[in-house]
Amino acid sequence: MATQDSRIKIKRSTITATVPTVPSSNDHTDGTWIATDIYKGELFFNQADGVLWSRDDSGVICLGGSASLTIASADVLTLNTTPLTIVPAAGVGTFIELISASVYIDFNTTPYATDKSLYLFQDTATESMASNSNALGATSTVLSGFIKEEGANSLENTPVKVKSLTTDPTAGDSDITVYVNYRIIIV
Repeated sequence: MATQDSRIKIKRSTITATVPTVPSSNDHTDGTWIATDIYKGELFFNQADGVLWSRDDSGVICLGGSASLTIASADVLTLNTTPLTIVPAAGVGTFIELISASVYIDFNTTPYATDKSLYLFQDTATESMASNSNALGATSTVLSGFIKEEGANSLENTPVKVKSLTTDPTAGDSDITVYVNYRIIIV
């Protein structure tokens, strides 16, 4: 096994949707490299998106990303009418693969009623990527997981959103935070 440690870096970006690139040469000193070019084995962290990338023999790969979205109780009450984006679209030729998701309920005084389900879905999808059928039914502060939907499809260049299933929840007054772990597939 050959090991190279002459220029292994961890690059980072603070610009949303920045993805590392494969350079046109194998020499970073020849003047052809751009700021996003990486060697095989190097890491590239997009801190604006929370996504870690690397490069292998087949090209640039996503090692994983995470996102969280804190939703104020007033916005929870409109989650069916107004779904919220938790993972933005990653660009043409990309798909978001959901790995796991959880919801944290910071219980205040009144539980949500009517529609207590939360779903993660993509804009035009008619099926959810993951669900929690009683996410908003908590009567104490809790963290609970989503169940990934078997066979759910991912759509190209499409954000992941969170919503309630069929109607807007009612009566509740607790803020919630949704957490997701995902990876971006580039085709």
